[in-house]
Amino acid sequence: MSSRRAVKAVAGTGVLAVLALATGGVVAHGLAEQQATAAADAAATTVTADVPLLNPALDAEDLVHVSPASRSTAREALLASEGVTFSVVVDGGTRELTTAAATLGDALAEAGIALGWEDEVSADLTAAPEAGAQVTIARTATTYVTEQSLTPHPVEQRETDELAVGETRVVQEGVDGDATVTSEVRLVDGVEVARTTVLTAQATASVPEIVEVGTRELPTSTKLYTLRQFMSAGVVNWGGYRFTYYSQSVLPGGGLAIPGRHINADGYVADADGYIVLANSSAKGTIIDTPFGYQGKVYDRGTVGNHYDVYTQ
Repeated sequence: MSSRRAVKAVAGTGVLAVLALATGGVVAHGLAEQQATAAADAAATTVTADVPLLNPALDAEDLVHVSPASRSTAREALLASEGVTFSVVVDGGTRELTTAAATLGDALAEAGIALGWEDEVSADLTAAPEAGAQVTIARTATTYVTEQSLTPHPVEQRETDELAVGETRVVQEGVDGDATVTSEVRLVDGVEVARTTVLTAQATASVPEIVEVGTRELPTSTKLYTLRQFMSAGVVNWGGYRFTYYSQSVLPGGGLAIPGRHINADGYVADADGYIVLANSSAKGTIIDTPFGYQGKVYDRGTVGNHYDVYTQ
């Protein structure tokens, strides 16, 4: 290598060294300025987070405020104030509650109001309590009761021509049965609001009452006179017959042998078949029409020919 080239090399090396020193100073100065600026920005800016910063590579400007799901707008408003006041109707009384609880359920728990599994609340327990609202709590319960119960006996009717139309008679008395009944009872605030039978066990069967109903038509005739009119007139001539009345009070002893003797609805002495009782010289058992609304049958003597006595009460 020539002397000139060596000098040139040395000179070149010296220049590079000077440039390196100069450049290093500029770079160092630039880094220092950046660090100072970052520190100032950090001091002027407050960044909050409700969760730990898990990624250290994130810059401060990339961070956002994160709110837990439970911290709703309503909750923040409650915390910023003294809470809300509302009333609770429960256990026969009304209580005023002031609370900053996030939910109605929490507010009730803080007030010592316990809820049963079946209790009914008029508002959503998971919602924030509303100022001025009235919340009603109904204490509900389901219980089961077992009782002895009478089973009413049925009534059976049977037709018979042994009785006249409108007549009845009981041929078998009815007897009520006995049963054990289990019921589901629903209570609201101690008051029964519903009852459902879930089981019935018959202990003693009931016995039906049997009633016979008459079907035989009563002998009828044209009714032209009431008993009052007949007795007022004293004598009625009709259909070729002459009728007078005769009170049963003068009948001998217990009266004649008249089956089913009774006083009918119009005041005449009648037999079981509905014929009114007559006295005449014709054969006993003779049946004729009368103007009193019934046919008559001869049971006694006393008048002759076309003259008939009609027995009355």
